[in-house]
Amino acid sequence: MNEEHIIAAILAAGLIANNKEENLAPKDAVGVYGLCLAELIEANRGPRDVATNA
Repeated sequence: MNEEHIIAAILAAGLIANNKEENLAPKDAVGVYGLCLAELIEANRGPRDVATNA
């Protein structure tokens, strides 16, 4: 596991622990983790050059 996965797991665990309104299923926890990981990777990615990706 790399650093992004560990941080995403910690963030997801915190979000799930703070959720008092609904009962989350395991598949929901995996979804929360996936969203945390995606946001973390996107936040750490450098800016893309749109002209070269066309």
